[in-house]
Amino acid sequence: MTRGVRRLVAAAAAVAVLGGIYAALLLHPAEQKDSERSVSLTSFDTGALSQVRVTPRGNLPFTVDIAADNSGTSCTMAGETASDYSDALMQALADAACAISARPIEQDCQKPETYGLSPADPTDTLTVTDTGGTSVTLTLGLTVDALGTYCTPNGRDIYLLDSETAQTLTRPQSFYRNLSILDGYYSLSDELKTLSIDRMSDGTALALRARDTADAGGTSDIASKYVFTAPHACDADDTALTGGLFSGLQSGLTARSIAADDPSDLKKYGLDHPVRIHLTANNLDAALLVGAKTDDGGIYVMRDGGRTVFVCAAADYAFLDADWNDWRSTCLMTCALSQISSVSVAQGGTVHTARITHIPADENPASDTDTDTAELDGKAMSADALQQMYLAVTSVHYSRLLNPAQRAAEELRVTLTLTDGTQHTLAFAKGGSREYLAAVDGDAFAYGVPQAEVTSILDALKTE
Repeated sequence: MTRGVRRLVAAAAAVAVLGGIYAALLLHPAEQKDSERSVSLTSFDTGALSQVRVTPRGNLPFTVDIAADNSGTSCTMAGETASDYSDALMQALADAACAISARPIEQDCQKPETYGLSPADPTDTLTVTDTGGTSVTLTLGLTVDALGTYCTPNGRDIYLLDSETAQTLTRPQSFYRNLSILDGYYSLSDELKTLSIDRMSDGTALALRARDTADAGGTSDIASKYVFTAPHACDADDTALTGGLFSGLQSGLTARSIAADDPSDLKKYGLDHPVRIHLTANNLDAALLVGAKTDDGGIYVMRDGGRTVFVCAAADYAFLDADWNDWRSTCLMTCALSQISSVSVAQGGTVHTARITHIPADENPASDTDTDTAELDGKAMSADALQQMYLAVTSVHYSRLLNPAQRAAEELRVTLTLTDGTQHTLAFAKGGSREYLAAVDGDAFAYGVPQAEVTSILDALKTE
């Protein structure tokens, strides 16, 4: 080994040793200087707090009052309507204010301006008071991004507070506003009962409801969870509805910011003639008023009867521009077999009628399950034949929408008579090649149906 190589090896070894020593110091903070250890500036139990008062630089001071009982602690913004502010966000402030630790920098400082803590400097002030009247006041000064924020509890001793804690303690009052428009969380896909929109962008009035549990009956495999009641009565496509309207509205129930409280001019926000979205859910009956869009991708929203104009993401309300047909099921008529008392198929002056008898399990001595029997034109139908006919008439899907709807010569009519006496009809007229036009419940022909769907109904008119 040459002399030069030996020198390089020795130098590398020295660097390795020094690096190890440095790493050891980092891994053993107990061996660091006392000035590098954090000390406690506040030490309160959250339940013993009375209030936290914050004076953020450049903003008005505010006070959060804290109350404790057997159920825990609650926070309110002093002098404000309780529902306007988020208890969870204020709790986070109270929790942070209870246990503030910082690193000592200089004791008996003679030049507080060095740290942005002189009386002439813009500062943040935090006062934490417990129920016994004991208070601790911290003044926060200069922030150094890589280090944190300098603070003092007495004007003489300087400490360095980590950036995250400093930010938590000095947010303005507006940060604590409740941005939940309905003042709570509701899972639309799980809790929604009814929803109506007085007008979509194309002028369509829309209404839907959750299907009653009794409605589903034995058709849970084909019936949707939601049904539209306007502009037409039909099943929803649950996947499309949830991914479109519900997803957007769910996000849109939480605002980005507050535009105004108690506005004197609703026209400024496009809320003098708003779109009205009414919804009911568990413990909820409320309406949203949707106004104009902002230049930065927002949209103004109010709760009907509320006092606050919120700014939401316009993208969350893009469902108002959608075609409601994208959310409907393509199946024209669904119904539980247990709800049907008869099925009639009329064609060319000939009518075939299947009369169905439903025997509940608790009334059926021959079986412990529900049983359905039927007769087609007076002749007994097998269970398989009944099931085939039922599926044929309740599984008709349209392949296209006719716009506008048409009048046409009816060739075939299917009538379902339910056990409660109501009737639903599907009428068919010959359309183009391999297609029939369909009309629901006496309306005009608005749907294009593959010819095979109609053929299946005719083929199902048999007893075996």
